[in-house]
Amino acid sequence: MNNKIIPLTNYKPILPEDMDSFNSGTIKKSSSDHYNNDGGGSDMDKYATKEELKHTQELLSEKIDHRSDVIEEKITNLKAQIESSNKILYWILGIFGAIFTSLLVALLTK
Repeated sequence: MNNKIIPLTNYKPILPEDMDSFNSGTIKKSSSDHYNNDGGGSDMDKYATKEELKHTQELLSEKIDHRSDVIEEKITNLKAQIESSNKILYWILGIFGAIFTSLLVALLTK
């Protein structure tokens, strides 16, 4: 095990408001981590309102629904093509089977 022991003489107190709550350690925030609470600032484009999130969620849901409809239609078309190909294959095998049977009967009766 690699245990680190920090002597209490090297301990530096950090105020709770200076702690980064998203970090598992108690690392002091840098001044660039703070943003202005004056209602604006250049960092505000990183955030969205609940209404914007809800609108984006609705748009994404519509896109997902549309894509699933398109995929379902393609699967249905593919199934129809496979069934059609199977019917053609059965006809071809039936014809070849009849021809092979008649040739075999002709060879055996000679």
